[in-house]
Amino acid sequence: MNTSEIAGVIAQYGSMDSTRDAILTLREAGFEDLEIYSPIPAPDLEEAMGIYHSPVRLWALIGGITGCTLGFLLPAGASLAYPLVTQGKPIVSLPPFIVVMFELTVLLTGIFSLFAMLVHARKPKLKLAPSYRREFSVDRWGIFVPADPGRRAEAERVLGETAALSLEVTA
Repeated sequence: MNTSEIAGVIAQYGSMDSTRDAILTLREAGFEDLEIYSPIPAPDLEEAMGIYHSPVRLWALIGGITGCTLGFLLPAGASLAYPLVTQGKPIVSLPPFIVVMFELTVLLTGIFSLFAMLVHARKPKLKLAPSYRREFSVDRWGIFVPADPGRRAEAERVLGETAALSLEVTA
């Protein structure tokens, strides 16, 4: 969401509990697309927003399966392309490939997880959103409610009923 083009209301809070209560109140009022700012990791706020599972886990699983498969197929392909028959042993045998399979599983799981984390966290952000305030990195929590002029008054009313330290309307 690009908040430079969207008008709305910014509320600042002094505690995580009041921020969580405000999120729940806003969601009950029908405001879903909220931008939340927190100075610390806050699983309670994620839960209030309805975020229960990280999609990074699925990417890590896909990376692990891909790495394990490639860890078998690459040495097996090399063994079949350049067969070296010794004492009647099979050309493609699992025990010598286990180390390569393990290493590629770990490597691709890490790479896929890093990529997924950057994509889903929308990083790197080279320019901060206009709704961001410096206090949100120190000791305040913030909520940006994007609202068109028709719903802006309702957003201000709902935020005014919460324990907001300050309200600011953005154009």
